[in-house]
Amino acid sequence: MKPPDPNQAIHCRRLGHPVPLSYCVRESIDRPCGLIFQCWEGRIPVRDYLRNFYTEAQLAAFPKPAAKLASIVDLIKQAQERSSRGNE
Repeated sequence: MKPPDPNQAIHCRRLGHPVPLSYCVRESIDRPCGLIFQCWEGRIPVRDYLRNFYTEAQLAAFPKPAAKLASIVDLIKQAQERSSRGNE
Protein backbone atom coordinates (compact mmCIF):
# COMPACT_ATOMS: atom_id res chain seq x y z
CA MET A 1 0.00 0.00 0.00
CA LYS A 2 1.25 3.45 -0.92
CA PRO A 3 1.80 5.67 2.14
CA PRO A 4 -0.55 8.66 2.51
CA ASP A 5 0.60 11.99 1.12
CA PRO A 6 1.27 14.31 4.11
CA ASN A 7 0.25 17.25 1.91
CA GLN A 8 -3.19 15.76 1.24
CA ALA A 9 -5.73 18.17 2.71
CA ILE A 10 -9.28 17.94 3.98
CA HIS A 11 -11.66 20.53 5.42
CA CYS A 12 -10.96 21.05 9.13
CA ARG A 13 -14.12 21.21 11.24
CA ARG A 14 -12.27 23.03 14.01
CA LEU A 15 -10.49 25.66 11.92
CA GLY A 16 -13.00 25.99 9.10
CA HIS A 17 -10.59 25.65 6.19
CA PRO A 18 -8.54 22.93 4.47
CA VAL A 19 -5.52 21.61 6.36
CA PRO A 20 -2.93 19.00 5.34
CA LEU A 21 -2.52 15.66 7.05
CA SER A 22 0.90 16.81 8.28
CA TYR A 23 -0.79 19.55 10.35
CA CYS A 24 -3.26 17.08 11.90
CA VAL A 25 -0.42 14.73 12.86
CA ARG A 26 1.45 17.45 14.80
CA GLU A 27 -1.32 19.93 15.64
CA SER A 28 -0.28 20.18 19.29
CA ILE A 29 3.45 19.77 18.52
CA ASP A 30 3.80 16.67 20.69
CA ARG A 31 0.48 15.04 19.78
CA PRO A 32 -1.99 14.82 16.92
CA CYS A 33 -5.26 16.69 16.73
CA GLY A 34 -7.91 15.12 18.93
CA LEU A 35 -10.20 14.74 15.90
CA ILE A 36 -7.64 13.03 13.65
CA PHE A 37 -9.35 9.64 13.87
CA GLN A 38 -12.80 11.06 13.16
CA CYS A 39 -11.61 13.18 10.24
CA TRP A 40 -9.18 10.81 8.51
CA GLU A 41 -10.68 7.38 9.29
CA GLY A 42 -11.86 5.80 6.07
CA ARG A 43 -9.48 7.91 4.00
CA ILE A 44 -6.19 6.48 5.28
CA PRO A 45 -5.14 3.88 7.90
CA VAL A 46 -4.74 6.58 10.57
CA ARG A 47 -3.37 4.51 13.46
CA ASP A 48 -0.84 2.81 11.19
CA TYR A 49 0.25 6.18 9.81
CA LEU A 50 0.65 7.67 13.30
CA ARG A 51 3.01 4.83 14.23
CA ASN A 52 5.55 6.59 11.97
CA PHE A 53 5.60 9.51 14.40
CA TYR A 54 4.61 8.18 17.84
CA THR A 55 5.39 5.10 19.93
CA GLU A 56 2.66 2.67 20.94
CA ALA A 57 2.86 4.04 24.49
CA GLN A 58 2.30 7.59 23.21
CA LEU A 59 -0.60 6.49 21.03
CA ALA A 60 -2.20 4.70 23.98
CA ALA A 61 -1.88 7.86 26.11
CA PHE A 62 -3.74 10.07 23.64
CA PRO A 63 -7.33 10.67 24.69
CA LYS A 64 -9.79 8.42 22.92
CA PRO A 65 -12.36 10.30 20.85
CA ALA A 66 -15.75 10.36 22.51
CA ALA A 67 -18.70 8.99 20.63
CA LYS A 68 -20.82 11.74 19.10
CA LEU A 69 -23.90 10.82 21.14
CA ALA A 70 -21.88 10.79 24.37
CA SER A 71 -20.53 14.25 23.53
CA ILE A 72 -24.03 15.60 22.90
CA VAL A 73 -25.36 14.14 26.16
CA ASP A 74 -22.40 15.65 28.05
CA LEU A 75 -23.05 19.10 26.50
CA ILE A 76 -26.73 18.89 27.48
CA LYS A 77 -25.79 18.04 31.08
CA GLN A 78 -23.34 20.93 31.22
CA ALA A 79 -26.00 23.34 29.88
CA GLN A 80 -28.55 22.08 32.42
CA GLU A 81 -26.04 22.55 35.26
CA ARG A 82 -25.27 26.11 34.14
CA SER A 83 -28.98 26.85 33.81
CA SER A 84 -29.80 25.54 37.29
CA ARG A 85 -26.91 27.52 38.81
CA GLY A 86 -28.22 30.67 37.13
CA ASN A 87 -31.64 30.19 38.73
CA GLU A 88 -30.26 30.08 42.28
